[in-house]
Amino acid sequence: MRGRILMVTLWMASLFVFAACHDDDDDDDKGYTPGKSVVAAFEAKFPNAVAVSWEKKGVYEKAEFHQNGQEVDAWFDASGQWMMTETDVLFANLPAEVKTGFNESIYSAWQVEDVDMLERLNMPTVYRLEIEKGNEEMLIYFNEKGELVKEVNEEASTLPTAVSSFITQQYPKALVVTVDRWQDGMLEVGILDDSLVKEILFDRNNGWMKTSWPVLKTDVPQVVLDVLKGEAYNSFSIASVQYIEYASGSDVYHFVLQKEHSMDISVEIDPQGNLVLD
Repeated sequence: MRGRILMVTLWMASLFVFAACHDDDDDDDKGYTPGKSVVAAFEAKFPNAVAVSWEKKGVYEKAEFHQNGQEVDAWFDASGQWMMTETDVLFANLPAEVKTGFNESIYSAWQVEDVDMLERLNMPTVYRLEIEKGNEEMLIYFNEKGELVKEVNEEASTLPTAVSSFITQQYPKALVVTVDRWQDGMLEVGILDDSLVKEILFDRNNGWMKTSWPVLKTDVPQVVLDVLKGEAYNSFSIASVQYIEYASGSDVYHFVLQKEHSMDISVEIDPQGNLVLD
């Protein structure tokens, strides 16, 4: 990350404005219910849900409900695959590591207005804190270790025209769930696309820089994994993998490797098995 933020290798999603790319597809019928496969998947994942209501967002299904006294939103694709969940959380109920991380951060004197736990398919859980001090408002994000992984000055409610056009052309069925302007002017947009949670990064002039999404180790080509068998990496384990498409035209697998009593390291390898970043 930049400046004061602890460097982490996953571009955490700035989650979640929940604005659809295709609002015309939204179903405003209060009695709307999705297909049986979606409902069955929802009931299996959230057996204690009450006061459930559904809304269609593009090609995705969004459930709003209460569970264990908490307000929850959850997204599923048309097949019933769970995509992500946003849960309203009291600050007092945060994991001890997250509370400690906040209390020891440069924002400890700020007032916490709202807290959400954000869970996404094949991605680590993060906690989003909406904070304010005087006339200033910010969103800050912590991982489960209590590390500050992102700080956002502005949660944008609309997309710049150039960004909206790019997403419509490149990801015509995508649902926009994230629109955040970083402190350095970069714009990060999170989308649901083809049953994947993707993050798109744009520069200060709204030019596309890269798109990334998590992948499972089992989906990584063996020629790529073989690189990690080398002496420099074989003592590390894989913490996470992302596939990244860069505007330059180069695609890579981005690995976060970890080892006990050592700092995490990042490695990028192209699909042909060539080491790009060490």
